[in-house]
Amino acid sequence: MIEQFIEGLYKNIVEGNMKLYKQFFLYDPNEEGTIEYWKNAIAFYDKLDDKDKEILFSIIKSTIVDTVSNVLAVLDGHEDIDRINVQVKLNGQENDSELQDAFLAYVEDLDE
Repeated sequence: MIEQFIEGLYKNIVEGNMKLYKQFFLYDPNEEGTIEYWKNAIAFYDKLDDKDKEILFSIIKSTIVDTVSNVLAVLDGHEDIDRINVQVKLNGQENDSELQDAFLAYVEDLDE
């Protein structure tokens, strides 16, 4: 159960958002409705060579992975948020506070 959940998180959040970010950087910054933030981001991206573009996407991916990992640490009870006790069950089953570890192991296996 945990493996399915972790794989789903990775595919939906990490891979899904990486696709979105890559698409965002291909937009025409002059397209109507493009907000100033993305106009600036696209202008920055367009100045990068291919190697630096790869580095940028690596940084974005690491940031997404770290963020998911930190949220899972909260859900596992490893990180406190104003002394709120969080208990997460997957399909009614306890997860033994191993979501963060399972997620990081999944990511590590993919990177090998």
